[in-house]
Amino acid sequence: MIEEKTPIRVTGCVKWFNQFKGYGFVEVENISEDVFLHFLVVDKSGLGHLNNNDVILCDIIKSDNGYQVKDIIELLRSNKYEVDEGEPTRTAAVMKWFNPSKGFGFAQLDSGEDVFIHSSLLKKHKLATIEPGREIELMIHRTNFGYEAIEMII
Repeated sequence: MIEEKTPIRVTGCVKWFNQFKGYGFVEVENISEDVFLHFLVVDKSGLGHLNNNDVILCDIIKSDNGYQVKDIIELLRSNKYEVDEGEPTRTAAVMKWFNPSKGFGFAQLDSGEDVFIHSSLLKKHKLATIEPGREIELMIHRTNFGYEAIEMII
């Protein structure tokens, strides 16, 4: 039997993760129940977000409420992939919103399409947030989940 609060290192597959709700679940072989994954654990890992079917190496613990991810050690396989061919595109955008506690936000292109912006881009420029309506320059690429900023030009 596993001692309560003793971390176990496992490989798990993200069953689903919703950044807006701030949590998700991971499937781990040999554990019959889903393992709870809180946004703060994802944020602490430096990943910022996870996609369904991403495979992670993580430490889990058993609590009174069941298993939960304590730490993400490494992203072993990502379900997100680039669909653009060639180099990222430099473009202007207008900030729609950014939520520092969730660690992400969205800007809007002239075409009306959204661009995902992770907090790591702001941290790189020593910013805590970006106010809505601010015009920004971004380097973007398209993934199977939509546009994503990979750099901010400030």
